[in-house]
Amino acid sequence: MLIIGEKIHILNPVVFSALKEQDTAPIVTLAEKQIRAGADALMINLGPGQQTAKLLPGIIHAISQRVETHFFISADTAEFIKSVKACRGRVTINAATAEPDRLARAMSAAACLGLDLVVLLTGKGDMPHTVDQWCLMAEDVIETAEKNNFPVGKLYLDPVLRTRFDPTAGLGTTAMETGPVCHAIQLMRQLREGGIRTIAGLSNISLHLPYGRRSPLHCSVMHLLMAAGLDAVILNPLDSTLMETVRAGCASAVIPCSMESAGRCVNEEKTHRHA
Repeated sequence: MLIIGEKIHILNPVVFSALKEQDTAPIVTLAEKQIRAGADALMINLGPGQQTAKLLPGIIHAISQRVETHFFISADTAEFIKSVKACRGRVTINAATAEPDRLARAMSAAACLGLDLVVLLTGKGDMPHTVDQWCLMAEDVIETAEKNNFPVGKLYLDPVLRTRFDPTAGLGTTAMETGPVCHAIQLMRQLREGGIRTIAGLSNISLHLPYGRRSPLHCSVMHLLMAAGLDAVILNPLDSTLMETVRAGCASAVIPCSMESAGRCVNEEKTHRHA
């Protein structure tokens, strides 16, 4: 499994302050910490602003001077090609939605530079939440790739983990999502004779939780995602408990993912939260 560090993000106060001061040193330090903690790759998200986007090539270059790693970055800025050239390691475009026009453009950009591409299984006003919906959208993405001569083996499909409103709890919860996502991941990985890779952003499931309550939920859901065969995950590698869960799962067999076990572990977290 590819472990992608999530900490170089505009919403991280350390990153925000560094960008404001145009000081790459704290960001380079954060990159090194994530690699030392076990990250195989780094996601860099500086937000949609053009001012911060201009800093991306310099940040990529500064990090690349200290570590050679795999970067996941957005292609939606004018500085994207400069950023790719500044990188000593691999680059993956993160990410395009499954909207046909945007997807075709992203595939064209990725193909021109020989890059992999993350595709979010969402469209304009279209957010799948059943196994069939995720798999149908995955099939549409694959067909678009084949029509545009984009190798399906260079795709990562992201079902987009998220919370959904639960009227019984009064707050968003993952209880209705985790099981179907695991099942969808299992099925998607079987498409095109097993040549499809899957990816997920783990922190999406805990946006409404206090920071100290996130790790147990992340560990429980991570266990299930690994059992489903997830190929790559974007997470906080500085969470040592979570990284121990990942290492243990990679080193040994994990329980088969099922909607029942997924719902049980997340419902336990929900019960604890509202106790």
